[in-house]
Amino acid sequence: MGDIEIIGHRGYAARAPENTLVSLEAALTAGALAVEFDVHVACCGTPVLIHDEMLDRTTDGEGRVSAQTVEQLRMLDAGRWFDPGFAGERIPTLADALDHVAGKAHHIYPEVKGIRELSDVDRIVHIVRSSTMSDRTTLISIDWSILERVRAGDAAIRIGFIVVTADLFDEALSLAVADPAAILDLSHEIVLHDPSVVQRANDEGLDVVTWTVNEPDEATRLRRAGVAGFTTDHVGRLLAWAGQESA
Repeated sequence: MGDIEIIGHRGYAARAPENTLVSLEAALTAGALAVEFDVHVACCGTPVLIHDEMLDRTTDGEGRVSAQTVEQLRMLDAGRWFDPGFAGERIPTLADALDHVAGKAHHIYPEVKGIRELSDVDRIVHIVRSSTMSDRTTLISIDWSILERVRAGDAAIRIGFIVVTADLFDEALSLAVADPAAILDLSHEIVLHDPSVVQRANDEGLDVVTWTVNEPDEATRLRRAGVAGFTTDHVGRLLAWAGQESA
C-alpha cells in the first residue's frame, strides 16, 4: 500500500495554536513530514493562514479576516487564546509559511477556504509557484470551483478534492479521475462507514488522504481500507502508530 503519510493538521493543533509558524514547526520537529494549513485572503489580497472567516476564535481581533489588511492582521495576537505561553504569535502570510517549511516539509496541503474573488486563487497559485515548495504542494479545498480555477491557471500543480459527505464522493471521484494531478481528501467517517470507496479510488490510480484522524484504532481501519495519508491533530500519537504499523 506504500508509505504512510502523517500530516499535521493546522500544524500541530493539539500542541500549539493552529495555523501559526510555531504550530507548523512543532509538527515538523515531532517528525511529521507533511503539514496542512488553512488559507483566507485579507482585504488587500494577501493570503494568510487562519481557519475561520472571523477573527474572534483564534486571535484577539474581531470581525472578518477579509475586512482587514495584512498589516492589521499582523498586529493581532494569534497565540494567547491557546495558551499564555504562546502570546505574541502572529498570523503568518502564505509566503511566510512556505518560507518557514522549506527544506523541512516533504509535502504541504494548503486548504484554500476564504477568497474575495476567483482572481485571489491566481495570486495563491503564483505565490506557491514562486516558492521552493511548488513541487511539494497540493492545494486542497471544499469549494471545487477554487480547484477548477487553480487548474485553469496551472496545468501541473497538484490539487485535492475535499469530500465532506458520502453523497459527494461519486462526483469528486469523477472530477479527480479526469485530472492527472489530483487526489481525494475524504472525511475519515466516510471511509469508516464504507471502506470500499478507497478501493474504488485506488483502482483509478488515485491516492486518498483522510481527515481528521486522531485515534490509532481508527487509523488502523483506515489503513486496511487503503488510505495513504492521515491528517491529524495529534501528530506524535499517529507517528507512533505509523511506526508500529510499518514494523
